[in-house]
Amino acid sequence: MRGSRARARIVSAAASMVALTAPALLSAAGAAAAASILYVGGPGCSDAGTGTASAPYCTIAKAAKVAVAGQTVVVADGTYVDEVSPWRSGTPTAPIVFRPADGARVVIDGPRHGFTISNQSWISVSGFEIDDTTGSGVYVYNATGVTLRGNIIRSSGTRVQGYSQYGMYLNSMKSSTVVGNLVTDNSASGIYVTNASSAVTIAGNEVSWNAYGYVRNAVGIDLRSGPNLIKDNRIHDNEDSGIQLYPGGDSNTVVDNVVYHNKGFTSVQLTNCNHPPRGAVDGCITGDHGIDNYGVTGSTVVGNTVVDNVAAGINVEGVTAGTPTGIALANNVAVDNAVACPDGAGGTVKCPRTRGNVRVDATSQTGTSLDSDLLWVSAIGETQAVWGTTSYKTLATFRAASGTEASGLEADPLFVARDQGDLRLRSGSPAIDSANSAAPGQQTADATGAPRVDDPATPDTGLGPRAYDDRGALEYQP
Repeated sequence: MRGSRARARIVSAAASMVALTAPALLSAAGAAAAASILYVGGPGCSDAGTGTASAPYCTIAKAAKVAVAGQTVVVADGTYVDEVSPWRSGTPTAPIVFRPADGARVVIDGPRHGFTISNQSWISVSGFEIDDTTGSGVYVYNATGVTLRGNIIRSSGTRVQGYSQYGMYLNSMKSSTVVGNLVTDNSASGIYVTNASSAVTIAGNEVSWNAYGYVRNAVGIDLRSGPNLIKDNRIHDNEDSGIQLYPGGDSNTVVDNVVYHNKGFTSVQLTNCNHPPRGAVDGCITGDHGIDNYGVTGSTVVGNTVVDNVAAGINVEGVTAGTPTGIALANNVAVDNAVACPDGAGGTVKCPRTRGNVRVDATSQTGTSLDSDLLWVSAIGETQAVWGTTSYKTLATFRAASGTEASGLEADPLFVARDQGDLRLRSGSPAIDSANSAAPGQQTADATGAPRVDDPATPDTGLGPRAYDDRGALEYQP
């Protein structure tokens, strides 16, 4: 069953994607300009046509077979059922571009994949809605210079074992961008990055409500290769962790992401799941970490806002004992992770898995650094952080045991409206003007693109070249 809340979010998210479509189509000034465009859909279309404005193709697949470097495929309003597989590559200066016509809503519904980009490079796909594919909504293999921008990808696969599919499956993809997409309500992880994919920027996406439905395993963004840059994403209400870095996913940079409420409850008995205690409704508490580093090295986790996830907010575990992790955590805001979980009856129970806003297990302490994070638990007596096998209820005791977080803060960050998912900072927040701008990966703009600014009402207590950067993903704008 698809979540009604996911559907509600799609309406508003779809509207916001309009600004992310490709530049407006220029009128053809002559034969040379017309030759740079292939048209799809509309009156008089035929796949036996020429792809001109007066004789457009009927299917996007036909245009994909014909398109060469430097051409743009412009698709008319409507629903299409063909899988789009470009036959040729573009070039760095002349990519092949696929986009809707100005003002058009183009839906690709029901094929195996919406787009398959396999062994072709310098391809741009912008502004499409891809629904109900039997395979992953977008499948990329062995491709360089791919741009996936402003698309909506939802309901890929089926929540039945053997039929689950990712929103985006990115396999051996290099030097590419995945920007401003809505990836929601798919039957496996939202964005899956694997097999030596590197130099990929995954930025400004909303990734939500992805779930297998029979096993707790669907992650928002699942990284099995690196190095890549994951920034400015909004990730929430997924069946497992928000962002996951698993073996193979070394040396990734995770910065300025808002990761919250990756937790829920289902009455279905899922595999790999924790059940509520006796007296609550029988079922499964879903969700896991906000950001999970498992068996990886070289991660940079900086400036994220991580709130209200089922297990430890930022987790570091599974590194071979004695191996320096090279993992740096800094400027993150982590609040009320692994505290209260739904019981299925409208109440809450104690969350069932790992504890703390930050957790570093016994094998992963060597080479892991923490600096200038803000940690907060609103309930008295809850675990603030874990170092090795010991839980600490205050930042001071955690700092003494771990020798880290010399500039850490333990304070309420004062979010604007946490219950509504508005995790901006209010005036007077201790996160304002107190970050370390010299932290690795620290950005000069926040998750919305707003610049780092000095709040004149707040003393500058930060470190680095700018003493006024804020902690977390969202910079307070005075």
